[in-house]
Amino acid sequence: MVKKVLIISTSLRGGSNSDILANECAKGAKDVGRILRTFKIKKNVEVTDNGKIII
Repeated sequence: MVKKVLIISTSLRGGSNSDILANECAKGAKDVGRILRTFKIKKNVEVTDNGKIII
């Protein structure tokens, strides 16, 4: 069974340590044949008390 990988990057600044880490994780997942989905969120994100995400 092929494993799926989801990467959510929330760095507001391109090239930051978090951005680099997300990119390296994506490269590793692709190298071992994982199905990959990456999202980059460049806005403020709020999580409500009941777990809903507001972008």
